[in-house]
Amino acid sequence: MVTRRIDRRFHSVRNNVFLFGLLLVTSLIFFSLVRDNTFWHSADFLYLNQSLDMQQSWKNVFVSAPYQPFQPLVKLVFFIEYLLSGLDAHRFYLFNILIHSLNSFLVYFLVVTLLRDRTIALLSSFLFACAVGNYGKAVMVVSGISDLLITLLTLLTLLLYFKNELEKGGRMLSIWFVGSLAFFVLSLLTKATSFSILGCMLAFHFFFRSETKKPVFNRTLVTVAVVALAALVAKLTFLPDVSGRQDFFIFNPQVIRNFGSYLVRMVFPIHSSSLVRDSGAVVRFVYKLATEIRVITFLCILSYSVFGFLFANRTIRFFIAWTYITVAPFCFFDFPKDWLNIQYLYLVSVGFIMILSSGTVLAARLLYQRRWRRFIPYVLPLFFVFLSQFIIFHLDKNYERLAASPQTQQMKEAVTVKYEAARKGAPGSGSENQRR
Repeated sequence: MVTRRIDRRFHSVRNNVFLFGLLLVTSLIFFSLVRDNTFWHSADFLYLNQSLDMQQSWKNVFVSAPYQPFQPLVKLVFFIEYLLSGLDAHRFYLFNILIHSLNSFLVYFLVVTLLRDRTIALLSSFLFACAVGNYGKAVMVVSGISDLLITLLTLLTLLLYFKNELEKGGRMLSIWFVGSLAFFVLSLLTKATSFSILGCMLAFHFFFRSETKKPVFNRTLVTVAVVALAALVAKLTFLPDVSGRQDFFIFNPQVIRNFGSYLVRMVFPIHSSSLVRDSGAVVRFVYKLATEIRVITFLCILSYSVFGFLFANRTIRFFIAWTYITVAPFCFFDFPKDWLNIQYLYLVSVGFIMILSSGTVLAARLLYQRRWRRFIPYVLPLFFVFLSQFIIFHLDKNYERLAASPQTQQMKEAVTVKYEAARKGAPGSGSENQRR
């Protein structure tokens, strides 16, 4: 009996290691274009300068620049990357791909935990690894570690929380709940995502109340909410200049417009840019119909959401809610420079790819007696994989142009001078300061 249990665990661990290896290889192949890129985004140089300042004093981890959220954990992780990699951007991109692969791995476990269907979970994890729905922008910029890390912590928080509720009866002293609470606290040190996490927990308790046999507002959810409220009060007390406060609006028609536009971007990410101008005649022709395509796409998303809430199973309903909940925080802000940035869709796309995977696998199962026809439903996710690779290819070309621009070269030269000065003078000055 014990031997069988050990064998099952060994096979489970081996299979999980193999799956993570496949997801890592998939991500490395899919993002092979960006591994030779350099620093190009202004946020890259901001993080590098902050890491150089942290060499002088660790207290700088708590200092934020204008329009930069309070995220000491992100800056600490970036600082460790900097200590290991220096100004070698190649290693930063490899680390981004590693975290992206780990997120894809967690998507698999999240879907398995809620749906108990390994085929849908596998397809979901590989679609996420191929950046379907978010198109890889978070991976393709060094400073994208901010979005990658908050997604990692969010997935860990929710995965452990769901396991505790479904498998441990929602015990407060369970290692699953303690771990979930710990990752939630860490997430508060990255970005303000309390709304998304609490919203997903609330949706989970609503749709899975028959499994948990607990009220929607229960003690575990209230505990997490109290921690989030305490963090919010502390942030408003000690950080009066909250980044982006002046761009926040609630009662504004722009909120609804942003909401629909972000959802459409997951399906139709092409917009007026060099990506369109430098593409072939087919892409330019498609973009001429962009308005009509966006309207039809939004109506399809809306109708599918209503249909899903009425007739789908509880897991699909939950991930529909996930998509709407996780995209909502970005709809209340109007940042002119980053308006409708697909980088924000990184966490949102988890719901999208799960819905896409469920529809594909379930449709294929209905055609299981039709030989080759049962593979027809897989054409749709395959189309999105090719679309994602197309977007990544053109984004990479655009980023290479930005990296070669005079403005970027000036920032690169400035940070290089500061880096060389730190290498030569920081150790000595640091020891001298300690003696003083």
